[in-house]
Amino acid sequence: MTQKKYNLVLAVVLLTLIEGLAIYLNMVVHPNSQPELTVAIVIIFAIASGLGMWYATRVRGITFS
Repeated sequence: MTQKKYNLVLAVVLLTLIEGLAIYLNMVVHPNSQPELTVAIVIIFAIASGLGMWYATRVRGITFS
């Protein structure tokens, strides 16, 4: 069974685009709550992305190149 390698640059770009969209939607929906909600979104997204990458690499054995 061959192991599929994923493109690390593509993964980082997609995660950045998703985070940017979340921040933009936050600014549109809650314009008076800036920058507190933006900081919270960035911190939560960083933790979620880190845990997701840990799960993908350590538990599932996916490799990024």
